[in-house]
Amino acid sequence: MRKILSFDAESNGLWGEAFAIGALVYDDRGIEIARFIGRLSDAVVTNEWVKKNVLPQLTEVLVTHHDYESLLSDFAKFYMMHKLDADIVVHGGLPVEVKIIIDMHTRGFIGDWEHPFPLHDVASYLVQVGEDPILIDSYVRKHKISIADDFNGSTHNPLYDSEVAARVFMHLRRRIQ
Repeated sequence: MRKILSFDAESNGLWGEAFAIGALVYDDRGIEIARFIGRLSDAVVTNEWVKKNVLPQLTEVLVTHHDYESLLSDFAKFYMMHKLDADIVVHGGLPVEVKIIIDMHTRGFIGDWEHPFPLHDVASYLVQVGEDPILIDSYVRKHKISIADDFNGSTHNPLYDSEVAARVFMHLRRRIQ
């Protein structure tokens, strides 16, 4: 099995810029070997739904960057360092995570051939095994998949969402093989 790079972001509305990005890298045994977490100040968030539903989940995530450009640049460096020989995983990656990849390219942080190919969206795998592609946490509970709790996470925390996507991907990969 290949290593896994799973990433997630929270954005200022579905089509807005990311203000928090999390990523986890696992070796071929499923052991975490690298982590990225970056966050901007709450002040950049103008979307009311995000203020109400997402920001409360990020109280434990420290502000690490002053603007989107620096957040994106640092994530691109992490991504480039870990993408080789990795299955790159998201859950429901369009539009938020796909926009990050496009923005990294547009700003010159990654080259023309450095996008994730293929980009594994766990939602599609869930459909293939007859599961609800949206309710990933239900799949985790149903199959008693262990999720790390060292980042005080729940849905809308990008590290938690990265962990869930990666663990479900690993579980489904074993199930399908």
